[in-house]
Amino acid sequence: MSNPPPPGFKLPRRLHQLIILRYSEPDLAIDFDNFVSCLIRLETMFKTFKTLDTDADGVVSFSFMQWISLTMFT
Repeated sequence: MSNPPPPGFKLPRRLHQLIILRYSEPDLAIDFDNFVSCLIRLETMFKTFKTLDTDADGVVSFSFMQWISLTMFT
């Protein structure tokens, strides 16, 4: 029986830097509201990608309308 993966998100360094830019204050602190918003958004993105990656190869394709719908309304 294999062990479950640890909780949390594994993010590339560049994505981590972009999150800091998006959610932090000028002093690089992230307040609680922004922290929760970021976690919710990340969780939604991970779940959406996993759902769309039906063959589990790490690649998904989007039509223009799918892309707009996912980025504007999630």
